[in-house]
Amino acid sequence: MTLREELAQEMEATRRNFHHLLDSVPEALYHHPSDNPAWTISDVLYHITLGPSALRLEIWMILHAPRLFQLGMNTTTSKLFNWGNILFTRQGQRFTREKLGKAYERGHAGILSSLMRMNQNDFQKSVIYPQAFVTELAGEVTIERLFRYVKGHFDVHAEQIRKALERAQ
Repeated sequence: MTLREELAQEMEATRRNFHHLLDSVPEALYHHPSDNPAWTISDVLYHITLGPSALRLEIWMILHAPRLFQLGMNTTTSKLFNWGNILFTRQGQRFTREKLGKAYERGHAGILSSLMRMNQNDFQKSVIYPQAFVTELAGEVTIERLFRYVKGHFDVHAEQIRKALERAQ
């Protein structure tokens, strides 16, 4: 199995897991607090849908503008990114199950398209992520690692939702 095939299978399994999680959350609990104190369950679900598209942009930047991307990876930019992420994610309260599902499908299709166009030698291209940007990605981050983070991002936030659902029952 090639790396591209392995990553495609991992992202497809994550897509299925997202829909399984989405189906398991009663819409009546969307406004319930998640395990992340800043967001509701619907906010976290929406945030998960943004992951593949954000990662796709980061992959593009590493491929086409790595020096500019690396220049932007600093504490100030990280604080702005995290602030914007919080505000933008709070838009999740407006989403229904159907809209969340469609949003994830768009992001999934986009990052899968990027994966299919990737040259084998590009997977090891990298930049350094500061600790303040995304804790799980601190340090040297290759394009392969970003593709794998589609699953990692989902897993972190799915756990926040699961914990909130356990408390709600």
